Amino acid sequence: MNTKKMGTVNRMKLVRMRAVWLCALCILLCVPLLAGGGYAKADPAETGGPAGPAPLTAKQMAALMGRGTNLGNTFEGNWNSQSFTDVKAAVDAYIAAGFTSIRIPVNWGGRGSKYASTADAAGNFSASAPNVATVKQLVDYVLEDVNVQRACEGKPPVILIINTHHEEWAMNAVQGEPAFEANMQRLETIWSGIAALFKDAPDTLVFELFNEPHLSLNTGAAAKASVIELNKRAYAAIRSYTWNGSQPHASRVVIFGGYNYNSGWGLYDTYRNPLDLPGEGNDPYVMGTYHSYFQNLADHLKRVDDVKREFADVHDIPVYLGEFGYEHRGVITDTLLDAYRQIPNKAISAQFAVSVWDDNGWYQVYNRATGQFNALKDQVLDIDN
Repeated sequence: MNTKKMGTVNRMKLVRMRAVWLCALCILLCVPLLAGGGYAKADPAETGGPAGPAPLTAKQMAALMGRGTNLGNTFEGNWNSQSFTDVKAAVDAYIAAGFTSIRIPVNWGGRGSKYASTADAAGNFSASAPNVATVKQLVDYVLEDVNVQRACEGKPPVILIINTHHEEWAMNAVQGEPAFEANMQRLETIWSGIAALFKDAPDTLVFELFNEPHLSLNTGAAAKASVIELNKRAYAAIRSYTWNGSQPHASRVVIFGGYNYNSGWGLYDTYRNPLDLPGEGNDPYVMGTYHSYFQNLADHLKRVDDVKREFADVHDIPVYLGEFGYEHRGVITDTLLDAYRQIPNKAISAQFAVSVWDDNGWYQVYNRATGQFNALKDQVLDIDN
């Protein structure tokens, strides 16, 4: 058996082990498994049972994330409904279709006149704020109700990714300028708040530090150094968060990107030096990310090879292609269908996790009004027509 096949077998064994453990926990706690239920976390000392399995490493997480989607233009904008009923319907449809991970972009600090800030000027926010409460409810629903049910059915869990998205206020200064330090302190406070909000979440919740960092200069030494510092500060806020004497996010998988709007080139150019990585190259729970929006299919495919060669293989860190797509505005051609199949297939062949960008608009895959997918869904999931 070759190394790749052995790795797949080992990952499936891990999934089955976790499924058995979670299902036993369900039975032990006599919890409801239907939507709207939930489960309490069991203390092995109280239940008399064994401790849970070891936390998933970033490489194991990337394999479980597989082919995913984005709940786009929802909690990071105001283009789609933000009601729990509506977003739950979309998420249920994604899961039923076969997507194994869902990225949930969230804006916390506002984006000018377009979107009000949830956090105050210092970065503090209330768990009862409308969007925050809905995001928490959605995360709890998927990671507790849905995933416990899936575990008892022998299915792998659905992975959720929460980030800080369109935080334009953090992009108006570079390292060395007074505003940069104020921005970083606010970002640290926001991430401490997110860490507190999800302190009890299972490891199937992943944190992405910052969406598409670009800063005022976008590229160059100052922008690169600033993004390195931004990611390190957010990473430290997550890892150091302490509750009742423990650090619940010490081994949570954390995703980070490079400068130039999370471009593939920006990822590996930002992180030439392993000491610049969050965790300085010694953390098995970190994952790199990039986005791909080229007009030419060949460029999408080439970038997968570039990122694998220049980043994943160099640092031995898994990669998440967190967004890809074409602005089709409902015009779906054979060329588009081919691209939506080839791009995720290429990423999966490189052992990347991948998520299509779906904003229910110009990049739509799922129509939230009709409850129907268009033909792009089967291409992303590599389902035969």
